[in-house]
Amino acid sequence: MKHLSTLREKGHVEVGLQRQSSPIKIYYEMHGNGPENVLLVMGLSSACSAWDLQTKYLAETGKYTVIVFDNRGMGFSDSPIGIYSTSQMAIDALELLDHFGWNNNVHLVGISMGGMISLEMADAEPLRFQSLTLTSTTSKRNIPTWAAISTLSKIALFYRDPKDQLNAAIDLVFPPDWLSQKPVSISEHATNRELATHGLIGHFARSRRQPLHGNIGQAIACLRHNVSDDRLLNIRASGLPIMIVTGTYDNLVRPEYSYHMKKVFAEDARFELFEGSGHAIPEEQPDRYNNLLIDHFTIANNNNKRPTAKL
Repeated sequence: MKHLSTLREKGHVEVGLQRQSSPIKIYYEMHGNGPENVLLVMGLSSACSAWDLQTKYLAETGKYTVIVFDNRGMGFSDSPIGIYSTSQMAIDALELLDHFGWNNNVHLVGISMGGMISLEMADAEPLRFQSLTLTSTTSKRNIPTWAAISTLSKIALFYRDPKDQLNAAIDLVFPPDWLSQKPVSISEHATNRELATHGLIGHFARSRRQPLHGNIGQAIACLRHNVSDDRLLNIRASGLPIMIVTGTYDNLVRPEYSYHMKKVFAEDARFELFEGSGHAIPEEQPDRYNNLLIDHFTIANNNNKRPTAKL
């Protein structure tokens, strides 16, 4: 794919040296060579390549250096056996940033479980970050929707044909109206369903199959996740510029969770509603989403009210 032209380096970083009996290796990719730093945090059972449309766009502006990575339990990162937590994965990501000396002025963007991890990161070290973007995510424990439970059960227990599994996943993540439409951008694909299918197959081909214990570990982390309102208020008090992004047709993380964060953060958070969009907004509506990121980063850079982070 053309986006690989933005790839600057890739490899593994050991994390957890002080936290567990043996360290684990986190796979990362660095795209672009701009003066501003961006960390994109992916969600449940998804490889970092799911950020392709963002890494390419941001890197090609010449303004940003972007790091994406596979969370523990996924892709080319290690998948230790055990129960994971979003706070644990947040420390993984913070130690990854330490490795590169990204100690301040980092734009932090998370989606779904990646948004949960991002909240934990921002709560732990708010002054490390220049901005925070929370996409299709929650601060509270995420109670799965019936659509999610039903579909994921069928994929795991009943569907044996990979095509059936793929179609079920696509129907869960994307809204039906969008799937039936023609792609907005110039494409060889007749419908967005074909485009999304091609994209998912590409992600699978470039990653490593997630082990069952990695999937279970990440799922448990999502079910146990809980950032209290008091902790949200601490993030708000830090002055960190926040943007909340949600669709109205999200079968995985209810939009009401985004509205709750909007209420707690009040006027200190920007709220962007994608009417009719599903869970995977960065892939479904990349043009609008990417433009929002740039705008949010720019506004955050002009925010002179925050204290300076300690190096």
